[in-house]
Amino acid sequence: MVTLKDIAREAGVSKALVSYYLSGSKAGRMSRETAERIGDAVKKLNYRPNRLARSLRTGKSRNIGFLVGNISDCYFGHLTEEVLNAARQLDYSPIIAVTRHSSKEKGEALDFLMRNRIDGLLIAVSIADVPQRELLAENGIPVLRFTYPEPDAVSLLCDISAALLEACRCFKERGHTSMFGYFDRMLPWNRLLDIAAEQAGIELVHKTYYSAEERGEILRYIEEERPSAILLNGMTLYDVLNRLETIPGYFPELIIGVDEFRILRESPQIIGAIRTCTAEKARRGVRLLVDRLEQPALPREEVIYLPPAEFVRYC
Repeated sequence: MVTLKDIAREAGVSKALVSYYLSGSKAGRMSRETAERIGDAVKKLNYRPNRLARSLRTGKSRNIGFLVGNISDCYFGHLTEEVLNAARQLDYSPIIAVTRHSSKEKGEALDFLMRNRIDGLLIAVSIADVPQRELLAENGIPVLRFTYPEPDAVSLLCDISAALLEACRCFKERGHTSMFGYFDRMLPWNRLLDIAAEQAGIELVHKTYYSAEERGEILRYIEEERPSAILLNGMTLYDVLNRLETIPGYFPELIIGVDEFRILRESPQIIGAIRTCTAEKARRGVRLLVDRLEQPALPREEVIYLPPAEFVRYC
């Protein structure tokens, strides 16, 4: 195993200078030429620091917690995979805790992550209603929330205003005078959908859901009212497709939410999609969180937008 002594010998400097360079504590006091020699030696010898020793020295674990509702869903599975890869690239270790969207399990998951000495937390579920979240602020642990706004956190949102407008116009161009749209009621897309439908001049029947019971009510609405055009964000796509198979003679047109992972059309009834980039979301989210770990003066609560989503026509 490569040691600081090996690097010092290769660079022709003292072991203390190597230690200052690696810790960054006094690196600014050495000359550029010395720093470059040490950096070259580190790369040449493929030095990998002992994380346990570094953790004991700095008080930082380089562990990042990641709270996710479930990973059996293809979107969340894809997001989790990308988070793992992005964190590895930055030499941080993600610890994943699945909550199954239960408030009780969210609290237990936070307790588990805190026991594992996380430095920061990524969340794909809301923790606003979990009492244990107070421990995060007390311990100075920054939080980043994917897709939804979250209090006391950096929230990373997708800008889909233009894509929603194109989706509404697509339905109207295809002869629909009205459309049915529904999202999770916490999603900012709800307000944007109302605006887009008004701008496109198409009547909108707009519902929201949060619980499994409310999602069931939406499926019953589709079965009973049979809207000809439906816009959804992808999370309930398979529930809808399965329900449509039980309704003879009913073939609505669908526009759904997709990302680069879902590239196939699961049904010929899907005529278009609002496409976002999950890989970019994961990379940006991990980077923003790490920035706040390494630069504590950065804001701990703000909203940051990803590049705009695009509307994709399938027919």
